[in-house]
Amino acid sequence: MTGVIRVDTIVDLLRQSTSVIVDAQGNERTCDQVLEAGQRLAADLAAAGLQGGDRIAVQMHNSPLYVDLLAAAAVGGFAVMSVNARFAPALADSIIERSGARLVIRSADDLPEVSAGQRNFPDASADDRYAIFTTSGTTSAPKLVVHQQRSIAAHGADVAAAFGYNAESSVLVPLPLCGVFGFTVLWGALAGHAMVIMPTAFEAEETGRLVQELGVTSLHGSDDLFHRLLATDWDLSTINCSGYARFNSALDGIVERCEARGVPLSGLYGMSEVQALYAFRGASGLPMEQRWKAAGELVSPRAERRVVDDELQLQGPSLFEGYLADGGDEIDVELTAANFDGPWFKTGDLAVEDGPRSFEYITRIGDVMRLGGFLVAPAEVEGVIMQLDEIDQAQVVAIGREQGARPVAFVILSPGADFDEQVVIDHCAASLARFKCPVRVVAIDAFPVTDGPNGVKIQRAKLRSMGEALLG
Repeated sequence: MTGVIRVDTIVDLLRQSTSVIVDAQGNERTCDQVLEAGQRLAADLAAAGLQGGDRIAVQMHNSPLYVDLLAAAAVGGFAVMSVNARFAPALADSIIERSGARLVIRSADDLPEVSAGQRNFPDASADDRYAIFTTSGTTSAPKLVVHQQRSIAAHGADVAAAFGYNAESSVLVPLPLCGVFGFTVLWGALAGHAMVIMPTAFEAEETGRLVQELGVTSLHGSDDLFHRLLATDWDLSTINCSGYARFNSALDGIVERCEARGVPLSGLYGMSEVQALYAFRGASGLPMEQRWKAAGELVSPRAERRVVDDELQLQGPSLFEGYLADGGDEIDVELTAANFDGPWFKTGDLAVEDGPRSFEYITRIGDVMRLGGFLVAPAEVEGVIMQLDEIDQAQVVAIGREQGARPVAFVILSPGADFDEQVVIDHCAASLARFKCPVRVVAIDAFPVTDGPNGVKIQRAKLRSMGEALLG
């Protein structure tokens, strides 16, 4: 079987996929072998007392065991509560407690000390709760996002079709499986019968080596991932399909830099609630100068989008079931309903429609600045500031004042550069409307960030707090 696999469960996806998964040591396993390992592990977990619907918290880097646990959860009807291996112990413990996980696995030592052999399980159901992700939590406690087997399997097929994955494809997955980004790429590759290459974690030199030596054809990641990869000398020209998430406005030239190395990079859009790779700029066939924009064409033919009062709203087969209530047994109906308008999920993102089935992501609505009565994307001001050679990176936030919100800029200087705040302000005044010009520009060593499973995100809420302290 070589066509895209369209099934309702992860078990059936694994059963039909002809993909081979290559681990960090170069060991290869077929999907049949992964499914067999998952069946044995599911039997052991059931013998230790786990039942269908129970949560298993997994906090580890990518590994064959992680993949086996995903297979075991699909077989046994368990749900995997994915916990970032980099989370501080207090945050990880809080998430695990909220999920009501019956078992926490950080290594093979945490597996039940039983060997149950084979066991007959009920057929997997498309309705089984299967994967639980945390939202970024950059402004509040992370929400727990629940996906059923149905949404993961359906989106995997749509991803495989949209990105042209087939038995000749080699897909590198350096992003952690605990995040929706790496997770989505894995199932999309398997649904298309592609070879999956899965290192333990992203490391630029190792990733470059794998691309060159194994002839990787597809790689997705954040702008920072590609920025670091381009700093290596490896040949990346075998990559013919790559998408990136825009997390750092200072790296807006990343598409052109990748093109110069033979890598056709395009903007992506996704989030935990609708999964990664929900929209892809490259699918529209736009020229290079247009591909840097985030989002693009809807990947699934059944997905829909609309913009209501500037907010992006989505629906489609990749949509989540709901937010998990504390304790883990039920969906938090009230919290989930608050984020929907009928069947439409309200993303909290500012976007514009730019085609019959496409959109451009601008920024989080909570990050957009209302200045002088107008909505202003921070990237507009940041781009002007970074025209100066002495500025390497910039972030701009709006600070509320009695006379109205005013922009404050935080910058990271280029190596060896001198800094004159007034020079930066004057430069902005020459290019921007007066109400968009920063009233303060402050040089700092590094931006506060959250190092999440999908990439590094700047904590703009902390920058706003710093700006409020500056203005008094």
